[in-house]
Amino acid sequence: MSDMAVEIEVPDRPITVEEFDQMVELGIIKPDERIELVEGHLVPLEPMNAPHASLAARLNHVLQPLSGRALLWPQLPLVISDRSKPLPDMGLLHRRGDFYREHLPDPEDVFAVIEVSDTTLKFDRGTKLVAYARAGIPEYWIVDVNEKTIEICRDPHDLGYGSRKSAGKGDSVSFAAFPDVVFSVDELLG
Repeated sequence: MSDMAVEIEVPDRPITVEEFDQMVELGIIKPDERIELVEGHLVPLEPMNAPHASLAARLNHVLQPLSGRALLWPQLPLVISDRSKPLPDMGLLHRRGDFYREHLPDPEDVFAVIEVSDTTLKFDRGTKLVAYARAGIPEYWIVDVNEKTIEICRDPHDLGYGSRKSAGKGDSVSFAAFPDVVFSVDELLG
């Protein structure tokens, strides 16, 4: 008898947002588990280290001048497709009087999303970037904790974003929806 393992190809079966929500309701996914659904796959979020948490808090604070024109949506879910319910570090949403009480925001509600990335940079630049672009999220910022840069992605299409630029120390940035509100990268990243 041979000790060689037989490799069996297992078909991929992505789940839907509806199935994900049912898993939460049934207790399969616990309410305190930090899990997001991206392209039909359950993605456990890494425990937030101090630099990541600090940057997320800093962004929430520094972006306050936009709060009169956009709803800041920190680490809360968006439904961007029937198979994706991510938890971006920050979303900039169209303001609504009910604060999205009736349903979670969808792509039409989003001005921009921001992901603070250190240990998940490859995923944020790959799978997550494509998911946001396919959903038509107009602007996606990736804050690279280690390099202290902000990648600004605009002009979404099915394969990604048509425009990608990087801003670093000494640069100024603004969101396409609010070009008159300018932030320095130094102010945003500390």
